[in-house]
Amino acid sequence: MALHSAYDPLREAARWAEGIEGADPTNYIVLGFGLGYHLLMLLKTHAKKIRSLIIIERDPRILRLALNAVDLHALLSHQDTDWIIGATPEEIPERIGARRTDIILHNCKILPHEPSVRCFPQYYQSVRKSLLDAITYDEINLRTTFENQGRNQFNILMNLPSISRGYTLQDCEGLFKGFPGIVVAAGPSLDRNIDWLRETQDRAPVLIVDTVQTTFLKKGLKADFVITGDPTPLNFSHFEKIPSLGESFLAFHPEVNRNITQKFMRHPYLLPLFDGESPLLEYLFDAAESYGELKRAMNVGHIAFNLAVHMGCAPIILVGFDFAFPKNGGTTHVKDAAVSRTINAVQADGTVEVGGKEGLAKAESGKMMMVPGYDGDWVPTTVPFSQYIQALERSIEEYGVQVIDATEGGAAFKGTSRMTFKEALEQTLGKDGASQRLNTFRARGKTADLIIIERRLREGLDAIKKGLNNCEKMETMLREWRTLLAKGPITDAEVSRQWKTFDAIWLDTIQTPHFDAVLGTSVHYLYYRRQRADPVPDESGVTFLRCMCDKYEFIISEMKGLLRHFIQVVDLSIAQLTNKGE
Repeated sequence: MALHSAYDPLREAARWAEGIEGADPTNYIVLGFGLGYHLLMLLKTHAKKIRSLIIIERDPRILRLALNAVDLHALLSHQDTDWIIGATPEEIPERIGARRTDIILHNCKILPHEPSVRCFPQYYQSVRKSLLDAITYDEINLRTTFENQGRNQFNILMNLPSISRGYTLQDCEGLFKGFPGIVVAAGPSLDRNIDWLRETQDRAPVLIVDTVQTTFLKKGLKADFVITGDPTPLNFSHFEKIPSLGESFLAFHPEVNRNITQKFMRHPYLLPLFDGESPLLEYLFDAAESYGELKRAMNVGHIAFNLAVHMGCAPIILVGFDFAFPKNGGTTHVKDAAVSRTINAVQADGTVEVGGKEGLAKAESGKMMMVPGYDGDWVPTTVPFSQYIQALERSIEEYGVQVIDATEGGAAFKGTSRMTFKEALEQTLGKDGASQRLNTFRARGKTADLIIIERRLREGLDAIKKGLNNCEKMETMLREWRTLLAKGPITDAEVSRQWKTFDAIWLDTIQTPHFDAVLGTSVHYLYYRRQRADPVPDESGVTFLRCMCDKYEFIISEMKGLLRHFIQVVDLSIAQLTNKGE
C-alpha cells in the first residue's frame, strides 16, 4: 500500500496542507508519519500557526525508511515537536504529558494522514478515540477547577481540625486482606438488591458512598466506611438528616464540603483520604511519608473502590454502580437518596427529561449518549459518566484485583465478572472476623502535631501577604504604563525594560515558597489567563504594552481579591485549629 503519490508526492502533500483551515495558532496532532512529505508541507504552509506538533506513528520501520529516503532536516530541527513512535493507543495521552494543558488552553487539530490510516485503520481509530477521551477528561477537570476556584482550598483549610485528628491510610493498608469487600454506590439498581447486604454480617467490610446513607438509615443497615468527597454545598444534603455516623468511619477527601466535617468534628472515627494532589497537605502534614495516599479519582464511587483496594479486599463486589439511567424511565439514583430525581423514558432522538428536586436541582432535558449496558443492551448516560466508567475500567485493569459487578443494571464495566448480588455473596463470603480487623484499626489512632501545622500555616500566610504587596506594586506600574501610552511614542527598548521589571515582580510573587501550596488550584484560572495568547494587530512595543495593560489589569485585580480572601481564610483556619479542643 503506497504511503504517498508515486508521481508527485510534494504536490499531494501540499494539497493536504492547504486544506487545513484555521487562522489562530494551535496544536497539531498528526496521525501517521508516512515518508514525511505532508509534515514538511505542513511546516512550510502553517509555520506561524503551529504552537506544537505531535507526530504519532505506529511502525518504527516506516520512520527509518523515511529518514533514509527523504531530507527531513526542516522537520527534525523544528522546535516544539514531539515524536510518539510505536506506542499503544492507551499510552499516547500519557506520552503527550504536559502539552495536554496547552491543548486545552489553545485547542488542537487532529490530522489523519490517510495513507497511514489505510495501512493501520484500527490502530489510528483507537488512537483518535484515546486522544478525544483524554481531551474530554482534561476539559472536565479544567472546567471543575475554574468553577471551584478557591472553594476546594477553602474546604481543606476549614477541614484541618478533622484532618489533624484523623486516622491514617498507612495504618489500614492491607487491613482486610483475605476478605471480600463490598462497595455500594447510589445507582437506581440498588433498590432491587440492597436487602442482601444483611447477609454480610462479619464476613466482609461494607463501604458506601455518601449518597446511600439515607437509604441505609431507613433500611436499618450499617456501613463500616462512609466515603465522601464532593466539595460542593450540595454534598451536605446527604448528611443533613443523618443524626449520627455510629461506629462507621467517615472516610473523607480533604477537599470535601466543610459543613460535613464540621457537623461530625467530634465523631471518633475520621479517615482523611490524602491523594498526593494537594501541595498544601503535603506541606502541612508530610502526607505521603506520614499518612499514606490513595490515587485521585473523579467521583466518590471510584474513591470508595480505591480505598477497598488499598485495604486489601479481594474480590471487590460492586453494587449500585449504574453510571447510567434506565432507558424506560425511573429514577436517577436509589429512590431514597437526597438527590434522587425522576427520569422519563429516552425519546427516539435520544432526548431525556429529568425532573427537578426542590431546593437541590431544577428540571432539565437534553440528549444523552448510549453505552453498553450490564444486560447486554445499550443504556443512556452522560459524557461525565462515560468518563467515570472508563476511568474505573482503567483502575480495574491497573490494580489487577478481581472485581465482581453485582449492580444488576446500568452500564457494563470491562474487566469485571457479572452476577447477581445474591450469587456474589454466596460465592465470596467465608470466614468471620472482619469486625475484629476493624476494631484493631480503631485502636491505633493518630493525632498530628498542631504546633508544626500552625507554624507552617503562618509561613504560608506571610507568603500571601508578600504577594498582596507585590500586587500593589504591579498595579502602580500598570497605571504608569497607561500614562506613558497616553503621552506618546515609547521606544521598544523602554517597553522591554518596563516589562522585565513587571515580570520580575510577578515571578517573585508566584515563586515565593508556600505561595502555591496555600492557594492551590484557586489561582490557576489566573495562570491560565496569563498563558493564553492574545491576538495582536502588530508586533510593535507599544502594541505589546497596551495588550499587557489590558490583560494584567484584570489578572492583578482578581489576584488581589483572591489574596485578601485567603488571608482571612488562613487566619480563620489557624483560629479553628488552635481552639478545636475547646
